[in-house]
Amino acid sequence: MTRSSLTEEQIAEFEQKGFLIIKSYYNTEEVTRLQQTTFNDESLYDRAWDKKDAQGAVSKVCLWQQTSDDFYSMFSRGRRLVDVCETLIGEEVYHTSTKIMMKEPFVGGAWEWHQDFGYWHRDNYMLYPKCISCMIAINQATQENGCLQVLEGSHHLGRLDHNKTGDQKGAAIEFVEQAMQYHSLVNVELAPGDVLFFHCNLLHKSNQNRSSAPRWSMISAYNAVSNQPFKENEAVYYPLTPVDDDAILNWQQSSL
Repeated sequence: MTRSSLTEEQIAEFEQKGFLIIKSYYNTEEVTRLQQTTFNDESLYDRAWDKKDAQGAVSKVCLWQQTSDDFYSMFSRGRRLVDVCETLIGEEVYHTSTKIMMKEPFVGGAWEWHQDFGYWHRDNYMLYPKCISCMIAINQATQENGCLQVLEGSHHLGRLDHNKTGDQKGAAIEFVEQAMQYHSLVNVELAPGDVLFFHCNLLHKSNQNRSSAPRWSMISAYNAVSNQPFKENEAVYYPLTPVDDDAILNWQQSSL
């Protein structure tokens, strides 16, 4: 397997489970540079939204839609993500958003059970669930610091109704509770540089961070070009120009 291709077994695993984890997808040098960039980027805090969970604890999220020639875009435009998403969706994709999730020690809030398509369908007028999210672990994600939790295979349920919970929207809890009887809960513990690809209808959540370690991640999302919003809204279509895998390290070298 090259960095931007999948085996038949991996494709089958994604279709069955609704998610796929690839360990060490980014090497130590790439991850170190990502950590140095994010942890020293004060603009992330300046631009971040505070999102309260049902108990009032806060997680910080910095989100943007348009890619550029900046360092973060060398990941979101990278073929390592784009080509895999096109393989899994089976169509040409474009970038819909990238966000940095900042779950700080002791105070980082939870994310309620939800499906990404629960938002994207209703709020952004995407008709079909032809969307995938790619989570890159910036630092260690563990159960103690509030790693992502998923219900394996729950994407087969289709889209559930979502209701407001705190500052968030959560999936209808009676359906989630029923789904938990049939779909195993998986704690997605990741090392820096690991990547989780997950289907837009996969039920997922995360608990509050009660540890002394932060839990940061970068999530880039992609949608099929054929599935662009059918009604104007805040989600704007921007054409995607992919870059090769070496763009991450070359960008840094050319900026010294």
